[in-house]
Amino acid sequence: MTANSGRLGSVPLMTESGRLRAALLQAVDDGLAVPGEIVRTAIYDRMERSYQLRREETPEKLEAFHRALEDLLGKSAKVMEKLIAKNLYTRLGLKFVAHENWTLVDYVNHAKERKRDG
Repeated sequence: MTANSGRLGSVPLMTESGRLRAALLQAVDDGLAVPGEIVRTAIYDRMERSYQLRREETPEKLEAFHRALEDLLGKSAKVMEKLIAKNLYTRLGLKFVAHENWTLVDYVNHAKERKRDG
């Protein structure tokens, strides 16, 4: 097996972007669960009904998720986004440093760069 074969035995290795996507979805789930399962479910339901944004689309539509979260939670969205970002960084093995004016989009882009650089 070569280093570039993309497979380990018969189990395909997850790509770096796939790992980031999975980590981001789990980080969002965990962050939204902080206020409780009922709140998380309500947020996902509202995002789907009002913003046509399904949970599974969050990594690809991160900017829309950010805007919807701001609309739904107001200033509290910033706290929620930092929780999500911190969880994401932990899952990716990165050191989290809070930045005053960063959104979740900024944190995710930064994490992508850090993982790409190595």
